Amino acid sequence: MKRFFLTAALVISGSIPSGAYASTWLRMGGPASKPVGHYEYCKSHRSDCRAHGGAGRLASSRMGVLRSVNLRVNRSVKSMSDWDHYGKREVWRLPVNKAGDCEDYVLEKRAELMRRGYSASDLLIAVGRRHGEPHAVLVVRTDKGDFVLDNMTDAVLPAAKTSVRISKIQSPENSAEWLRVTGLTKKVAGL
Repeated sequence: MKRFFLTAALVISGSIPSGAYASTWLRMGGPASKPVGHYEYCKSHRSDCRAHGGAGRLASSRMGVLRSVNLRVNRSVKSMSDWDHYGKREVWRLPVNKAGDCEDYVLEKRAELMRRGYSASDLLIAVGRRHGEPHAVLVVRTDKGDFVLDNMTDAVLPAAKTSVRISKIQSPENSAEWLRVTGLTKKVAGL
């Protein structure tokens, strides 16, 4: 029990030693349907929904940037459903008036990380279920594995440790395309 609390404290504080978790990545399968909200988002943000090549490699030393962006966005955006905010069931937008739902947090984190030099091919929106409810997160592909940035926790967690059961994810080669997630793997081609 002590080890769990120590690990949780290290995750939250951002002081995880580089070898604390085994490298794991999400295993991607065949094509998946696009979330309706993302399809609509792409109509007005074509430059953010296009082919951009393969996955790159991020240095583990950039984990501090991931942690600070995750924390800043989680604390600066007020959680609000699309129905309460826009009067619609599903809208994907950068947070308007600093309010939004899970997809809006993801878009804000993704935009901020891209401004800081991260490649779109390494910043993948993923959707699935958290405690049975639909949920979106940002998956960051690194040379140390896939890490999840979630508005429900300030910790940046390895894909193997997230409470979200991810079912589909953007393709690393084309952010307008989506792939099924079929599990976890210890090897990723090109990494």
